[in-house]
Amino acid sequence: MTTLTEEQRVTILMALLAVSVFLTYYFHAVLMLGTVFSHFFYIPIILTALWWEKRSILVAVFLGGLVVVSSLLYRPDLLTLNDYGRALMFVVIAFVVASLSEQLKGREREVKKQRDLMQRYLDVAGILFVVINADHTIRLINRHGCELLGYREAELLGKDWFTTVVPEASREARQQVFDTAIAGGTSFSGQRENPVVTRSGEELVLAWQDTVLAGDDGRSTGIIGSGADITDRIKVEEALRSAHDEANLYLDIMTHDINNANAVALGYTDLLVEGLEGREQQMIRKLRGGISRSIEIIQNVTTIRRLHSHETATRPVDLDAVIRREIAHHPDTEIVYEGKPAWVMADDLLPEVFANLIGNSIKFGGSGVEVVVRVEESDGAVEVSVEDTGPGVPDEVKPLLFSRFVRGTSARSGKGLGLYITKMLVTRYGGRIRVDNRVPGHPECGAAFRFTLLRCGRPWEPSLAAASAAAGRAITARS
Repeated sequence: MTTLTEEQRVTILMALLAVSVFLTYYFHAVLMLGTVFSHFFYIPIILTALWWEKRSILVAVFLGGLVVVSSLLYRPDLLTLNDYGRALMFVVIAFVVASLSEQLKGREREVKKQRDLMQRYLDVAGILFVVINADHTIRLINRHGCELLGYREAELLGKDWFTTVVPEASREARQQVFDTAIAGGTSFSGQRENPVVTRSGEELVLAWQDTVLAGDDGRSTGIIGSGADITDRIKVEEALRSAHDEANLYLDIMTHDINNANAVALGYTDLLVEGLEGREQQMIRKLRGGISRSIEIIQNVTTIRRLHSHETATRPVDLDAVIRREIAHHPDTEIVYEGKPAWVMADDLLPEVFANLIGNSIKFGGSGVEVVVRVEESDGAVEVSVEDTGPGVPDEVKPLLFSRFVRGTSARSGKGLGLYITKMLVTRYGGRIRVDNRVPGHPECGAAFRFTLLRCGRPWEPSLAAASAAAGRAITARS
């Protein structure tokens, strides 16, 4: 709708007043008729009230006086009380319409004030805000949105959002999503990535969210959407992903080749140990120990990589079978375990926990160390203890023992990764781990590593009955 200028309004009013004067003269002086023509006077009165509020009263007084004066000059015999009443009615109508117009304009000013305030809020926001009508046209867009898309506000308002800023490849699908949201009254929940095209043809990716706007009658009138430019973030993520994949490729190659080299070196050292004696044999045993530490380092790196990559998910695992397999790896150590069938929530890395804890007890326990593995079930959990008769863990070391790169006080202490990985795994499975004294109050009498795992209520299978019977007997890795 075109808005009239002040000069145009004045011109129209003057023309209407001139017509009113002419009609008054023509009907009174020429036709010698009454004031039926004065109904025309309501037009300039109402228009003046709408345009200038209370000024319309002056116009009403002028036109009412015009009727009365004209009747007195040309046909005083026709002048009645109705003419005075009509003149008064002009003033009343002017006052009422002026009051309504003033209230209406006051509300318009308040709405405009609130709209301008909202626009300022939107303009200072660092993301794009846009209101899209049901017919796909842009009703409102904030300053950041205009700058992001490379348009002036006037160039976007009223334009079709999809044909203007949405890439052609995704335009039809995006329109369907929009129309479905308008028809159903609910928009797509959550955040999604939507591409847009700027005026210069550059394609950006926005983290997009929107909601449906409804009118007073409940019908959907459009959608208000917001989008943050994440193009640079996506490029960085792609670069990081590419670098991560490349680094993993190098690590895979290194791990494979180093493991092969270690396997060959270990085989030759075993042959040399059998053929040498005395000092030479001791040197070869030290060489073999170094190779074993290299294998342990590679294993630790592989385990940490798997932990951080989240390649596996927890599932029911036979705890008894895991413990028995690990005990079998240490035939020269006395390991006592009264087998107890139990299923826990873990993954393929659970054997690493027992490899680290049992290996730790053997490494630091010295010759003749005895290791005991206990399994106790409680409500919803299984507590596992790995105890040894070694030198134990000093009280001042216990709080830091599971931290990264923290080593024990023994000369045989490693790189501090084994127990750190153990804690990571137990925490991953939803449990907790701690180190106690095997004999309360006497740390020198050996250590007891205790941890919990979530118990799995997996039903027992017939094949497990034999295992349960066998588990009743204490087993040792060395008789």
